[in-house]
Amino acid sequence: MKKVFLVDDEIIIREGISKSIDWEKEGYEYCGDAPDGEMALPLIEACQPDIVITDIEMPFMDGLELSKIIRKNMPRVKIVILSGHDEFEYAREALRIQISEYCLKPVSSSDLLEILQKVSLEIDQEELEKEKISDLQHQVFRNESLAQEKFLKELCEGIYSTTDAIKLASELNIDLISSYFLVLIAESKKPEINLDWISQDYPSLTYQRNANESVYIIKGKSKSQIEQDAENIRKQFLLNQDAITFGFGKVESRIQEIMNSYDIAKEEKRYSDSLNKYYVSGEEMNNQSFDEIHQFNRKDLINFLKFGNKTEVFSFVQTYSAYLKSSTFRTPFIIHYFLMDFTVTVSHYIKEQEESATVLNDIYQLENKVNWIREYSEILDYMKETLNLAIDYREQVSNSSSMVRKAKDYIESNYGNSNLSLQTVAHKIHISPSYLSHLFSQQTGSTLVEYLTEIRMNRAKELLTTTNYKTYEIANKVGYNDSHYFCNLFKKITGKTTTEFKNNSNLKIS
Repeated sequence: MKKVFLVDDEIIIREGISKSIDWEKEGYEYCGDAPDGEMALPLIEACQPDIVITDIEMPFMDGLELSKIIRKNMPRVKIVILSGHDEFEYAREALRIQISEYCLKPVSSSDLLEILQKVSLEIDQEELEKEKISDLQHQVFRNESLAQEKFLKELCEGIYSTTDAIKLASELNIDLISSYFLVLIAESKKPEINLDWISQDYPSLTYQRNANESVYIIKGKSKSQIEQDAENIRKQFLLNQDAITFGFGKVESRIQEIMNSYDIAKEEKRYSDSLNKYYVSGEEMNNQSFDEIHQFNRKDLINFLKFGNKTEVFSFVQTYSAYLKSSTFRTPFIIHYFLMDFTVTVSHYIKEQEESATVLNDIYQLENKVNWIREYSEILDYMKETLNLAIDYREQVSNSSSMVRKAKDYIESNYGNSNLSLQTVAHKIHISPSYLSHLFSQQTGSTLVEYLTEIRMNRAKELLTTTNYKTYEIANKVGYNDSHYFCNLFKKITGKTTTEFKNNSNLKIS
């Protein structure tokens, strides 16, 4: 049961909050309150709460000063600020102090409980993380390399936060710090093929996935340098195509994004495994130089994916695959390698976009044809179909104005639903909440929630001046279950109470 302490100079607010919630039933212990920060400090130190709720403006010691002292002396305590001021400077200072929640007064008991539940979940998650780290720190490994491999494996799986990863890496004597990262997964099919040269020639962290398969987290000072390292390694691998399967991830700049690079490397290795069943013999490979099987520039394909149009598709695929016109090079291995490289490049480009699952499934369906392609005309057909899918998807994503219009239409038709939110609107128009939020702000200059509030307030003004509905009925009709919250929000936005607005017959609906 988590302890909650309240600090507010208004006794009516302290009593209102303390009495409006059945603390024990909701899983909390209300361990006390105080009228200002100075009086609160000794009480907080005595009862050691998990969560402190504090006003900002108070005599003697305000909420921000109190929060700074708590953050310094009791960093585990979560702080929720309740403020009567929608001031940017207050919010910025609260963020700097790492306040858990910043809320504007008035706040209903249901809203406060929702905030407490969110903060409580944060505490639980942090405790779980601490337990994981504590368990890991107290495990005794006979061999330090086992501990390092375990850490690197979990790092690739995305278990650690950045701070925890850096801390554990330091404790395990792992040099994790780098500007860029790229994950490589490589598997040797023959015992005589040794891959130790990778970690010797390139700065990397490595661990074994299984007996023959290794994971390398390659580090680099610049994106171009790490991409060149990857290309050099790829060339070496292709000299032993029959003995090595591999997958490269995407270059990432953050520790927590290593997981993304790892996932992409796993997927590309799946392609490499597929390619391997079409390998040529060692003697045949020696007669086919790297240039012969790699006579295409992947950057040209990426550029076309970004800027090409459908009228240019046929011309592009002919140019990109021109060397395969010659039957000399058109062996099953080279065809398969070329088309799989082409498919992986298209897939990676699409994955960088939002909500790409549907089009990727379509491309994966097309990919099943690759094993049966032998003729040059079939190569061109496969490439055209894949590129047309990618361009259709790109144009769909770029049509952001349509997305925002759909979002607005849905809000205008459903503003009376109290559960309407960014998430529900995004789900309805089939894009991610983060992408919708970005599009909406970019095109309208306001957030989706601000737009929803504006629609609700305008409808409320209309109902106040044209009907005899009671205030709580109007609140319900425009999507607010809490009429007290609605009234306070209405006054904040219009400068008048609902009664004042209704009685002013000359007030125009804005």
